[in-house]
Amino acid sequence: MPTDRKKIRIRVAVVLRQGDQVLLVRHHKQGMKYWLLPGGGLEIGETIEECARRELKEETQLDIDVGDFLFMNESIPPDHHRHVVNLYYEGKIIGGELKMGNDEALYEVGFVDIEQISELTFFPNVKAELLQWLKSPDSIQRRSLGNRWE
Repeated sequence: MPTDRKKIRIRVAVVLRQGDQVLLVRHHKQGMKYWLLPGGGLEIGETIEECARRELKEETQLDIDVGDFLFMNESIPPDHHRHVVNLYYEGKIIGGELKMGNDEALYEVGFVDIEQISELTFFPNVKAELLQWLKSPDSIQRRSLGNRWE
């Protein structure tokens, strides 16, 4: 059995809103370009909050405060070759200057109009829940969204 099948990856992502925009990063992997919320993998011995701050700094050069938990989902493909648990938190920018980090998967970073989100290729596809929270933060049911592999 391949080593990666034995590990579950935990990815921490943060929703950073600025007016009518939200911060997104665009990845270019395996010939695909897609948008997602900034964040990354949790390391052993690191708290979720530490991971969120580190990953946002690496990807965007921004310093953040991590807020409340929003929702989570899993990403498991039909062949089960990988398993990712995605945790989403709200956040607030407290410093730094927006600039794309040097991760080779990063293609673009920037604030995107909330109204454009539904038109984007977005992985994992949590667009409906993200838009619900952005439009009405008090209405979101904090929960698991299940498997969102597409």
